[in-house]
Amino acid sequence: MPQNHLVTPLVLHAIKYFESAARYCSFTRAAEELNVTQGAVSQQIKGLEEQVGVTLFKRLSRGLALTAEGERLFRVVHLALGELETVLQAVQPKAQGETLVIRSSPSFSMMWLMPRLSRFSRLYPEIEIKLRGELFGMSTSRMNLEGVDVLVVYEQFSVRHEQQVLPLMQEYLLPVASSGFLAQAGEIIEAAQFASLSLLHDDAPWEGAAAFAEWGEWLRLATQDRSGKVEKFGSHGHQYNLAQLAINAASHGEGIAMARTSLIHEELASGRLLPAVPLAVRASAAYGLVQNGNARNSRAVQAFTDWIGAECTQFELQRDALLAEKARLV
Repeated sequence: MPQNHLVTPLVLHAIKYFESAARYCSFTRAAEELNVTQGAVSQQIKGLEEQVGVTLFKRLSRGLALTAEGERLFRVVHLALGELETVLQAVQPKAQGETLVIRSSPSFSMMWLMPRLSRFSRLYPEIEIKLRGELFGMSTSRMNLEGVDVLVVYEQFSVRHEQQVLPLMQEYLLPVASSGFLAQAGEIIEAAQFASLSLLHDDAPWEGAAAFAEWGEWLRLATQDRSGKVEKFGSHGHQYNLAQLAINAASHGEGIAMARTSLIHEELASGRLLPAVPLAVRASAAYGLVQNGNARNSRAVQAFTDWIGAECTQFELQRDALLAEKARLV
């Protein structure tokens, strides 16, 4: 009798859904990445499980977890996709010009990186830039699949386990608002006052961040309260999926935003935003850069790496000097 083969066209089609869902342990995140519905991802995973005859995911009350069989399959698929992309790039004809694909968060791209890229272009006019503003980082295999040369990430580096991150810049958190809002709110002298004020949040400052993470972090460090009791004073208010939206809302008098100071340098310098409390705390997350080691345009990757490193060093000096005028640094 002929041998039954499991690697059918249906299985191959479902593999990309499985790889993304397994990497995030989330059908929702996989759907966002693949630009399909959550139901489509769930259906593909269900079909794959039926085809191979094993359960690949544990459906938990608070998300997903891979089974032992799922872990085993993911390791193989993850490596295979990365190797496939490497080979595909190697056999492609060399492009005449150089294109550098950069991916970073939308807020950092629009508020910090894009205004400075003209300086890079003047230094390297032969390198064409493709800037993608997308949330969070991505795996090496996904970088290969999407042709991304460098990632600029904002995250807690201690949790990253797969890629080497080159440190770029530290960050400070500072609660800011418009002068009009602060005139109505009055002087804030204790943490409990925030409980009755309108607070503005980036609901996903880094991948896997808890709700109200940045406000909780600032309150804990600003008050030096290690019990966690003060964090409740920051656990309310409007939530946005981009830091830029929360900052814009603060500029329009909607409340107090917990701002990353690298993103509000001009607003702080001009007085369009003012510290609600003149105390900036060092954030647990920081900026870093991930290079794609399989990129064919290694010269452009290294040129950008050197350039952004120098830009960040110069900017940190300017930002810290401004913060020293506006607030106390912790």
